[in-house]
Amino acid sequence: MADLNEISKLATAFEEFKNTNDDRIAQIERKGSADYVTTDKLEKLNADLGALQASVADVAKKSNRIGASDAQAADEEYKSVWDKWARKGDRYEAELEAKALVTNDTTGGFLVPKTVEAGIRADLRTISPIRSEANVIQTSNDRYTFLTNKRGLTTGWVGETDPRPETATPTLVETTLPGGEIYANPAVSQRALDDSQFNLEAWLQTEIVNEMAIAENKAFVNGDGVNKPKGFLTETGLTTIKTGAAAALPAGADYMFSMIYAMDSAYRAGAKFYSSGAVSASLRTVKDSTGNYLWQPSLVLGQPASIAGYAHVELEDMDAIAAGKTPLAFANMKQGYTIADRIGVRTLRDPYTHKPFVHFYATKRVSGMVTDAKAFVVLKVQA
Repeated sequence: MADLNEISKLATAFEEFKNTNDDRIAQIERKGSADYVTTDKLEKLNADLGALQASVADVAKKSNRIGASDAQAADEEYKSVWDKWARKGDRYEAELEAKALVTNDTTGGFLVPKTVEAGIRADLRTISPIRSEANVIQTSNDRYTFLTNKRGLTTGWVGETDPRPETATPTLVETTLPGGEIYANPAVSQRALDDSQFNLEAWLQTEIVNEMAIAENKAFVNGDGVNKPKGFLTETGLTTIKTGAAAALPAGADYMFSMIYAMDSAYRAGAKFYSSGAVSASLRTVKDSTGNYLWQPSLVLGQPASIAGYAHVELEDMDAIAAGKTPLAFANMKQGYTIADRIGVRTLRDPYTHKPFVHFYATKRVSGMVTDAKAFVVLKVQA
């Protein structure tokens, strides 16, 4: 019932937002400017609209999280010993080594139990939107390499007895996803670890999520590819639409339709618009040539808002609206961006560096880059 109530509030708020914005436009046309009361009301409604849309979307995200209750029986024994090692240290290290899930590894530390890792990965998908949008694969190697088919095969027409010369063959190019090791190093007091009521598993998940998710998402959007993933906004060769204005979005909605139709139709079916929340607020006032608002809230639980019929996802690490920046992207992220995770999140227990606190140095290897540039169209603020 609460979910339906939130959707109802969202629908009502959007209608009030449209009416207020229409009043603002009418005042500008009639007097040359809008009065303060109307503009102030519109700003407040815009903020409320963003919060309500995020609230509706968050309900579905939370319902999809993988928690510790999804544990498999085979992991329970290892988890029990790992918990003792994490709390008490060296005295349980030999026992943990005997039950370790990975052997012959020289990197040190122990893999966190699968139930803890499941919670970490689930929350990373929730906090870092690109993880749920992109093509995510897991690998047992530090490097992920793939082949790109550059095509090039040619054919020819011949008569029945004509010679048939050799035709060109496809070109395969090997590409390695750039990436590196992402780490988190949270600390907890030994006294807390000695307390049996302290939920070490939940605490470790939360701390790792908070530190890793922020860094990951920044890299997937703006990373330079040096010891980290290469972000899609730093990729060269993407189809680019210019705003035609030096430091602002243009009036009207032509640039949005230009972005949509600049993409090959084969990619459009799974494409979505991406922008930060602040840019989303600006997009809500845009109308097409017939006076219809292009941004529409989602009135179906679990579905995102939309722009011109395409889903709209907020990525807070995208650019603001400013000269030379890229505030809006239209992309088929599932087709165009690949994230490769090395299987396993490894932990090292350090009770010595910062006594009386115990540090848990957690690491995992992540790679990522644009693997199909044709799946992206970006908007650049440029005259």
